[in-house]
Amino acid sequence: MAKIADVLQIERNRQEATEWNKIHLFQMGDFYRAYEWSAWLIVVITYNDEVRKQSKDRKPLKLSHKQLANSGDTFCFVGFPIKSMEKFIPTRTGFESTENKHIIVTITLPQPNDGTEIDYERLNKAFTDWKTAIPVSNKEDVIDENGNPRPPKPKTDKKTPATISAQATIPTTTSGGIISKILGYQLQEHTDIDNRMFIASLQQQIVSIL
Repeated sequence: MAKIADVLQIERNRQEATEWNKIHLFQMGDFYRAYEWSAWLIVVITYNDEVRKQSKDRKPLKLSHKQLANSGDTFCFVGFPIKSMEKFIPTRTGFESTENKHIIVTITLPQPNDGTEIDYERLNKAFTDWKTAIPVSNKEDVIDENGNPRPPKPKTDKKTPATISAQATIPTTTSGGIISKILGYQLQEHTDIDNRMFIASLQQQIVSIL
């Protein structure tokens, strides 16, 4: 598989319209991983609520949001078995195999129902909002440049009071905050794709606090 830096460069070079609808999959053993924008396309479009309702396994894909080793940068990704690609990307319109166990799947983006055209600014904002809503994993759980978990730092003998340890595990996203977002969101003022992305964002927040 390509190094994480190369993967992120691909995923963050989405300004051209020809790149908006491409899902980049990288093979790791018997699994494919999709990062950043590609992960977002899978969760919000190819394996969203409507698609999952037609599947025997209706569970959403597990999303991970990790910190890159020796960097303050973060990235998100999803993974699924290679043999299950038809399940998670059932509506692909193109398929291209490249080097480094990297394939490119093309899909069709849904058109806004308000008659406007899709543009990069709208898509990038929707992706950024979606990613921001996914809690970042523990800072000790970081990924190295090859996409593998970096061994945790050795623990010291210094004991942390139980009260502090318990507080550290409290999720930053609360049910009250989610309810406030739902009550404050006006469906009729947003496009169909915006509403889908909003729902997907809520789902990930709910999963993170369960």
